[in-house]
Parts: sequence; C-alpha cells; structure tokens
Amino acid sequence: MDLLNFLKDWSEVWALLIPLIIIVLFKPGSKQIRPVILYVILGLILNFIATFMLKYHYLVPSYLYVNNMSNNNLLYNLHSMARVLLLSWYIINIKKYKASIILKIFLIGYLIFVLLDFTLIESPLFFSTRIYSAESIVLLIMCIFYFFRSMEDESRTDWLKHPSFPICTGIILYEAITFFIFLFFYPLSEKNPEFFVATMQIYSLAFILFCILLSLAFYRYSKQLNQTSEKL
Repeated sequence: MDLLNFLKDWSEVWALLIPLIIIVLFKPGSKQIRPVILYVILGLILNFIATFMLKYHYLVPSYLYVNNMSNNNLLYNLHSMARVLLLSWYIINIKKYKASIILKIFLIGYLIFVLLDFTLIESPLFFSTRIYSAESIVLLIMCIFYFFRSMEDESRTDWLKHPSFPICTGIILYEAITFFIFLFFYPLSEKNPEFFVATMQIYSLAFILFCILLSLAFYRYSKQLNQTSEKL
C-alpha cells in the first residue's frame, strides 16, 4: 500500500520520467521535436518541486508560504502555460502551411488573456481554473487544425505513422478529459470531496497516458533519424 500511495502521490513526476528515459536512450535528434523535449524537462522540474512542496511542506522555507501554508499553485500555473506555449510551438511548426498565421494569432490571444487574468482578475499564486480551461481550448483547437491538415494533405507523408500523430493524439485525449475536471475543480472539491478524489485519479491516468504517447513519439523520431542516416 505504501508503494501504491507513493506512486499515486508522485505520478506527475515519474510519468514524465518515461519520455525522459526514451529521450536519453534513443536521442531523437530532430529540431522539430525540441519544443516537446523542452516541455518534458521543464514539466518534470516544475512537477517535482510542486509535489515536494506538497508532501514535504515542513521543509519548505517560510518565506515561500502564503497564508501560513506552502503554496505550489504558481508552479502548476507555470506548467499549464509552458504546456500551451511549447506544444503549440511544436504543432505550428510540424509543417508550414497557410493557416499557421491564424494559430499564431490565436496563441497571442491566449497570452493576452493570461496577462489580463493575472493582472486584473486573480493572483498567479491562486490555482487558476481559467488558465487550465484556456489551455484545453487552445491545444484542442491546435490539434483539430493538425488533424484536418493531415486529412487534406496531398503529399506522400503517412501521418498515422508520423511521430507527430501520437503527440497530437495524446494532447487531444489529455485535454478533452481534463477540461471538465478543471472547469468544475472548485465546486467538486467543496461539494463532493469523494467524487473530486476520483476525478483527480482520472486526471493522473490521463497524464500518464499522455506521457506514454510522448514516449512513443520520441522513439519514432529516433527511428526516423536512423533510417535517414542509413539512406545517406
């Protein structure tokens, strides 16, 4: 039971170790995948610190406390923003196409929303369900554009086997599941704590699945690189 509790409590950390291990072992060298690699590293650091602050709050320096409690909400907000910016950067640059300017404008709109939210509405030290909901909307739209573009593409690229496919599939599954979890985060936690705990377990499973699909993509990129080297 102790091991299960440990795995559950630290799932946001060890889940990101899965794609990191694939990165270290197989070294996907494509420039295209670098934003996702950066996301894995940054997400791992943020999640480790956030989980450490939660589980070992008595070791956290008092100057990091808010209302006499250690506060890791800023880290989760930063993680959400990093996920939007880095994964959007990756999706936009998978292949240059005319609609990319629309997605870039949409991304700028997201940044303006974040700036206004944290300056006029709520503190970044407060866990922002608005930011998480905006994340889901932005990344779902990005992935929908990706899938439509893949279906309309007349090149010889087999998008089902392309490394970008598991990444965008992972994003769309993760965001579709977690959108409603974070949209009703506070009402659930206050009115039905038991159901809230169950939904957070669903969130953990969605995040683990997302990380596994990232790992598959990294492996495909490394395999693609090796095949290119052999041809040369």
